[in-house]
Amino acid sequence: MKNINLLQTWYVYPVLLIEGASLMGVELVGAKLVAPSYGSSIYVWAAVLSVTLAGLTLGYFAGGRLSIRKPTENMLFIILTLAAFLVLIMPFSGKLIMNATLGLDMRLGVIVSCIIFLAPPLVLFGIVGPMVVRLAVKSSEEVGRTAGKMYFISTIGGIFGTFIYGFFLIPHLGMRKTIYLTFIALIILPAGFLLLKKARNKLIKK
Repeated sequence: MKNINLLQTWYVYPVLLIEGASLMGVELVGAKLVAPSYGSSIYVWAAVLSVTLAGLTLGYFAGGRLSIRKPTENMLFIILTLAAFLVLIMPFSGKLIMNATLGLDMRLGVIVSCIIFLAPPLVLFGIVGPMVVRLAVKSSEEVGRTAGKMYFISTIGGIFGTFIYGFFLIPHLGMRKTIYLTFIALIILPAGFLLLKKARNKLIKK
């Protein structure tokens, strides 16, 4: 049996949808975590949005390089696992970091806080896109079409995720339970990958 890349099959869709939704969820959660210490002024939202874009930009760049050097499914799911655990510790790391920066000027404090606790998971989310495109492409002629399709799916996940987090999860479940659910959704991806990979290898051996 041919060794088919899982990211060239249906598995790419849950990966991108959950990653896109989680990305927007982390941004909203980050803003809520900052609010008790720094409020929810325009400075806070400007810092959160700027750090989000900066983190994703670095992630896109790193993902492009990594997709050339180590374009493997294993590497992609290691990145998603790391992102899941960084999301899980956000309430604890955010509180420690904001307590440490309260002595700074308000604008500087919120920027430094967001860079330290919010940027790392966003960088990892940014890496996912280029890696998925590299793994999902079957031939060089399909690069543009595949890239557009992958980012379309991720963005759809982000749109739905913004509404789900903003209108349901955060208001009704609170911050911690929302973060736990995000962690579970993200960690299911590598866990499912390992199970499918094991089943695929058994079929190949037959």
